[in-house]
Amino acid sequence: MWHVILAKTSNKEVLLKNSLDKLAKWLCRQLTCDEFASIVPLFLEILSGTRSGFEFKPEPKTENYRKFLVDLPPPLSAPPSRAQVDWRELKDAIEKQTGKLLKPVRRRGGFSVPEHCRCERCNAPADFLYLNDGQKGNQVRCKICNHLGTTGRIRQRSGAKYFCPHCGSALSVWKQSAHETIYKCFSYKCPHYLTQENRLTGEERVKRQAQKFDPNYKLHYQYREYYLKPEDLLCRRPESSTNVDLRSIHNSHHVVGLVLTFFVNAGVSSRLTRDLLWGLFGIKLSHQTVINYVNAAAARIAPFLDADLPKPGPIAAADETYLIVENEWHYTWFIIDAASRAICGYNLSDTRGTVPALATLHDAYGKPETNQGKQFILVRDGLPSYDSALLAYNQGLEAPVLTGPKVIGLENLDEISKEFRPYKQLVERLNRTYKFHTRPRAGMKSMEGATCLTTLFVAYYNYLRPHGGLKHSPLIREPLQGIERYPKQWETLLAMAAA
Repeated sequence: MWHVILAKTSNKEVLLKNSLDKLAKWLCRQLTCDEFASIVPLFLEILSGTRSGFEFKPEPKTENYRKFLVDLPPPLSAPPSRAQVDWRELKDAIEKQTGKLLKPVRRRGGFSVPEHCRCERCNAPADFLYLNDGQKGNQVRCKICNHLGTTGRIRQRSGAKYFCPHCGSALSVWKQSAHETIYKCFSYKCPHYLTQENRLTGEERVKRQAQKFDPNYKLHYQYREYYLKPEDLLCRRPESSTNVDLRSIHNSHHVVGLVLTFFVNAGVSSRLTRDLLWGLFGIKLSHQTVINYVNAAAARIAPFLDADLPKPGPIAAADETYLIVENEWHYTWFIIDAASRAICGYNLSDTRGTVPALATLHDAYGKPETNQGKQFILVRDGLPSYDSALLAYNQGLEAPVLTGPKVIGLENLDEISKEFRPYKQLVERLNRTYKFHTRPRAGMKSMEGATCLTTLFVAYYNYLRPHGGLKHSPLIREPLQGIERYPKQWETLLAMAAA
């Protein structure tokens, strides 16, 4: 593993050196020797800080950044009980091992242990307890198990809601947001904390000394409790209030089928669709009319598509891919069933956070309580948002419903990646197909347009697209059985959605 990391690091250094060389050569071509000599002092002043008004590019975050990383073991809802050992069994075992009888404590000096006092660990009576602090009479030590306790302990019931599964310490509220509360174990003796601390490299330890609470080095056990409303878990869908009603357009529905065939199936732009309709069939439309037809069709098909999306089987794969909307990165989420290869859930968002990932899980698998007692495997990559989403989906269930093995990188560096790599490749192939249909747009102008295109792509992928593994047949054949032409298939699908 280390040789792969070192190779990646050296590649980054080589790329950085090459880019700096190109920048220096470009600068030399733009300036004469005297001009270059006069600008060097300016660079030195900027570097020393004496010249203000110049801002450097911000330093990238380290690779250890763990914004959404969660600890999978669930917390305890009650403080762990001490391991109780019966004093009689322990006494017999000691006598058998040593060959001597274990007699009660012989009192000296007139000090005695109260009769009601018993050992907290093995429940031995007062006869086997002796005072450990002399005249104070506060501490007692058990002669059988050597446990140190007090004669008059006042036990208080902890008001904590959760307890650490590693050390049993009470979890305290650390951070709160609109959707979650993060509980944290602040014990520095917790086995989980000590294990994570020992994994730090020497360089990481030096960096952590500058800021002990740097989130790049998440060492303490944390638990995220989510409280999301049903409206927070709705996936993005086309708006129903479009400017065009397909029932009252001037062109026939066959023209709409042709528009969808070029725009979705062939993956061409609205302007090229306009040109093809005129050049091939003599149908004159504006590119805005093409967009209106596409948006109206997506709004009509979306409810039908959601109601008829296939449910994932025992094994499915999930992944997110990039989409440019208004010159900014947005994300499309897919869940594909490993057996049928059909898309079972999809979503679009402007972040790669927990909420859109959890909404996609609800879209594909339904409410968690409806799957109680079932077991599903969701193969995914190392995005920490999936960890949070899986934890939130299983929250409140008697047993986890969803488990998510990770397949990270391009090489099988562990047995899990080797076993589940074929399933991860399925969703990666789906992403490449999706990119073929979105790339000609060179970015979307609005999120609504991206949502409409993605909705129609899911309908095309499940109902219309010929798949090589199925002898060039669609994944879901029944609704469009016997209809061979794409425009007619879109007409039939729109008619079924309107029924």
